[in-house]
Amino acid sequence: MKIVLRAGGVGSRLWPVSREKNPKQFHALTSENTLLEESIHRVMPIAAIEDIFISTHRDAAEIVRTQHHEILHENIIIEPERKDTAAAIGLESIIIRKRDPKGIVASLGSDHSVRRVKEFQRILLLAEEFVRRHPEYIIPIGIRPTRPDTGYGYIQYGEVIDSHDGKNMFRVDRFTEKPDIKTAKEFLTESNYLWNANMFVWNVSTILELYQRFLPDMYAQLLEIEEAIGTPNERAVVDRVYPQMQKIAVDYAIIEKADTVAALAADIGWSDIGDWARLKDELAEFEEENVNIGAEHISINTVNSLVYSEKKGKVIATVGLENVIIVDTDDALLVCDKYHSEEVKEIVQKLKAQRKEDVL
Repeated sequence: MKIVLRAGGVGSRLWPVSREKNPKQFHALTSENTLLEESIHRVMPIAAIEDIFISTHRDAAEIVRTQHHEILHENIIIEPERKDTAAAIGLESIIIRKRDPKGIVASLGSDHSVRRVKEFQRILLLAEEFVRRHPEYIIPIGIRPTRPDTGYGYIQYGEVIDSHDGKNMFRVDRFTEKPDIKTAKEFLTESNYLWNANMFVWNVSTILELYQRFLPDMYAQLLEIEEAIGTPNERAVVDRVYPQMQKIAVDYAIIEKADTVAALAADIGWSDIGDWARLKDELAEFEEENVNIGAEHISINTVNSLVYSEKKGKVIATVGLENVIIVDTDDALLVCDKYHSEEVKEIVQKLKAQRKEDVL
């Protein structure tokens, strides 16, 4: 199995730590290792090093090269622009098809937290086996929901298609993107909904056939790139063609339209670390507990808050605060309500509109 760790996103909801040229996956947020380092370590026991790829934006490519010598240089896939997951997965797929036309691929995010690593590895290997048995299927790995969360997409599943080693492969009936709280509560009470973790396993030929069917223009562009792979013109062709691709998520463009989609339900201690509130909750043992990263936090009557400082040991004192996020970097300070931390993305948009590139 080939494993691609997608590391091309920005993670703007984790500004001001996550930046255009140094996104969240290159930061140590949940342990002493960066999120990308954790992702690499999780898959190394089940994949040969020559089968592990990292797909990243050109601004971060040098970080990957210098920080991750274990990854072969030819396995670093460089995206010239951020064009969302359809273009990124299309590029990784044609590169892999050039090497192995019948290869099975696990396309995974690199900015997640997974606490049950052994179970995660078992699920990936099971998904690989299911794809061998049913090469026409693409398999999203879903997470059993533990709360009514409006920040995640949901997968509704139906009948069992196959079983192996005590695990079922379910037909996917429907995808729902970020429901309202009432709907999320309804999903939680039912037993056939999963969080969409954006982890996929498929045969590379199958996913590219779906590109040809649902994104024919993009597929033609991918074929143009594929012809150049391994030639002296490869980089120039990628740099020319890739920016012309449609900016769209692979979920909307392909996966939600395909009729051969089957899910695996996983209990792997997963969190997407999508914003500061999710990071706080991932690190805290209970909701009221404060979380401190980097700073020396002096707290008086402060609860359910996160304090982060890039300057190790910096004293940050809080009095009488509740549900607050404080993030202190060399050139920016964020203070927000924990339950509005998703809106940090709007701050980034305002900074872009004001052309404050120095803090982006």
